[in-house]
Amino acid sequence: MQKIDNFLWAHSGLRLLPTDRRKAVRDVLIAILGVSLFVVTVDAVVFRQHLSQTYVDFSTSPLWPRTAVVSAIAALEEFKYRLLAMTAMAAAAKLALPRLSPAAAVTIIVAAQFINVGPLVLADPLYASLRYWLVGSVWGWLYWRHGWLAALAGHASVHALLDPMLALALTQSAA
Repeated sequence: MQKIDNFLWAHSGLRLLPTDRRKAVRDVLIAILGVSLFVVTVDAVVFRQHLSQTYVDFSTSPLWPRTAVVSAIAALEEFKYRLLAMTAMAAAAKLALPRLSPAAAVTIIVAAQFINVGPLVLADPLYASLRYWLVGSVWGWLYWRHGWLAALAGHASVHALLDPMLALALTQSAA
């Protein structure tokens, strides 16, 4: 694993493993809590009347096996859009630039997430930008800051907190 991490670092400036596990765990937990509270606010308060009944029905359906399935999909997204797409963009940028600036990092993070959610953003710009583009960029930030395993852990784990909170909030705020 360390050889892969070293290779990734040399070619993209990104890592698989966190360099400081305590800070990574702290930031993953903060991200899980922050994303959960943000999504519940966006969906159950700000955009409640905007949500499709299909989305509400899915989000209020029984947690098992839905949460496990959604967590697996989140892990797959981390593989495709962070590990593959974001790493490729960072490697290309590292070839072109002497040093990746914070602006380059943000650009790469949001571009990789746009690959994932672009059609949603184009179809519903304000809602999808907040609900999917911004939220997914949190996982990109975790990857950039603490390594891919931190992003994977955060995104795959967030549904254990988010899904019951969202189900309760949507049930309580029935349109």
